[in-house]
Amino acid sequence: MTCYFLSRCLCSYRLAVRLLMSLALLASAGSVLAQDDALAMPGGAPLPLRVGVAVFLNDAGKINEQTGTFEASIDVRFRWRDPTLAFSSKAQGADRQEYSNEQMAVKLRKIWNPRLTVANQNGNVLRTEGGLFVYADGTVEHIQRMRLVLDNKYRLAAFPFDTQGLTVRILSTRYTVNQIALAQDQSDINASGIRETIAISGWVPKRIEFSSSRNRGWSGDAYPEIEARVLIHRQPFGHLFAVFTPFLLILLVPTIMTLYVKVDVAPRMTLWSASILALIALNFTFSVRYPALGSDSLVQQVISIGFGFQLLLICLTVTLMNPQVADRMISKHVQAELIGFLRWTLPVGLVGLVVTRSMLTAFT
Repeated sequence: MTCYFLSRCLCSYRLAVRLLMSLALLASAGSVLAQDDALAMPGGAPLPLRVGVAVFLNDAGKINEQTGTFEASIDVRFRWRDPTLAFSSKAQGADRQEYSNEQMAVKLRKIWNPRLTVANQNGNVLRTEGGLFVYADGTVEHIQRMRLVLDNKYRLAAFPFDTQGLTVRILSTRYTVNQIALAQDQSDINASGIRETIAISGWVPKRIEFSSSRNRGWSGDAYPEIEARVLIHRQPFGHLFAVFTPFLLILLVPTIMTLYVKVDVAPRMTLWSASILALIALNFTFSVRYPALGSDSLVQQVISIGFGFQLLLICLTVTLMNPQVADRMISKHVQAELIGFLRWTLPVGLVGLVVTRSMLTAFT
């Protein structure tokens, strides 16, 4: 009897625990439904609901082509109209309601908002502050000032004459293109821009551009996205010195020894072997420092020109500059004329080819 009584009590206890857990789940589900209901899209507004986006660049730095990132301080403003938040300016004594920082966070939890995110944010926001403004006609402005690190794609085909775009991608992760539309009117354009006194080391800021697109979610739905690109032009002079000075020095000594000094073939070949290794090392250095450099970049084309010049001079060293071979091919008078011609055409041709390719890249 005692065992039977204990087993019945244990069963009753288990039933009570299950009942309490079910009630708790129902309560949590009810709170979630209540929250979703509180954050329902504004009534009386046509769909898709227009959300204005403005981006203003205050500062930018730590532009790193190697990691594909940059650090920036930006102001982001989202603007939409919620008729349910309209109020009488006469009764309120003001045409807008203002909320800042903690008050803003509390208010945003109570009203609908588009829940937009910076899609290319790298890590946590370093610093943030903002404000919320609700106007008498129901227009809502959500403004955030953030300092953060952003991922960015750098295209270095024209390096060091390149223009890059520092990108800020604003993405909706909750509402589809049928529910909201990210757009800009004249007010949003006027609120966007670049601070006039901004200074980016090694770069010259130009302008800011916007483009809208769609991002396909895992469920197949399309979500609206808008991208702000701050165009900056690289100051090339310091990079030109760092690229072309070692390049020309690598080719200078063996060229002088081949064209202007009478030495045997073996010392010349030794110098050209060292020159080839040095140019390979220079190419490796550029590829490590600027990993985004492609095969079509100006730097890679200049390196290819250097390898071609080395191959040409090596062929001349073992043929025309080698008396044992040259005497069997042509007469000494013709040989002297050719060498005299090559002494100025080869260096001028190399410099002219490099300068021409650089100018074409710079102006196109």
